[in-house]
Amino acid sequence: MTSAAAMTDLTKHEGNEQLWHTVFAEGHPVLARKQKRYHILPSDPRCKLCEAPFAGVGGWLMRRRGLHASERNPQYCTACDGFLDAFPGGAEVQMPMMMADIRNSVALSGQTSATNCARLVMAMREDLAIILGKTDGFILEFQGDSVFAVWPPGFVGPSSVAHAIRAAELAARMFSARGDRGAAPIGVAFHTGTAFIGTVSAAGGKMQGISAFGLEVNILARLAAAARPGEVLVSAATYAAAGLPMPPDGRRQEVLKGVDTSVEVASLSPAVAIAP
Repeated sequence: MTSAAAMTDLTKHEGNEQLWHTVFAEGHPVLARKQKRYHILPSDPRCKLCEAPFAGVGGWLMRRRGLHASERNPQYCTACDGFLDAFPGGAEVQMPMMMADIRNSVALSGQTSATNCARLVMAMREDLAIILGKTDGFILEFQGDSVFAVWPPGFVGPSSVAHAIRAAELAARMFSARGDRGAAPIGVAFHTGTAFIGTVSAAGGKMQGISAFGLEVNILARLAAAARPGEVLVSAATYAAAGLPMPPDGRRQEVLKGVDTSVEVASLSPAVAIAP
């Protein structure tokens, strides 16, 4: 779909804010059906919005239907790229979020080759992609040596915060088991709050993407910066949103630059007990 006339599946609402709130906070029935159907088809990479596969047998099937990675916006399929272009906007949604990045990346880059730096970043992305895949996380952005992911309730369902906490536990276990054997020193934070999530434009409006903005996103970024190498921090707001108590150990207050009040977090490192 590259024009409004071609959009036969989704009805244009009056005011795009309600449409985007439905997509991210509640779940649009048409998009939800597509995500469920496309998710079972192999293989990655996929459209970031509807999960249509671009490779493997699934990619071949999609291409037979005229659906493929958009030349204008290759992280989305042609249908979703057309949708983003025709319905720009966004909405405020409460959702769990994750940010992970490599600690002291500037110093690290001075101690190794550029090729090895790239290898470490790609390895971090692959590790986190595995965890997000197991917990229905949605990678919103790759920002240099960091990863920003969300669990929108409209995509994940009412247990979205529990999925994010599960991802935090899996990350803590992965880092604990791996230690520092040739891996980059990574800090990870999870936080839940209301953020504006919606479309953003680049390249003179010729490319649309999805991003999130607001104080809670900034708090997440500050928490990620506060995490020590190999540490996973989960905010008290995340446990509260899931209706779960905070772990009794590893709790502390983080004073964050630019934030008026301290933020209570639980450190899940070096290890947490997880049911197999």
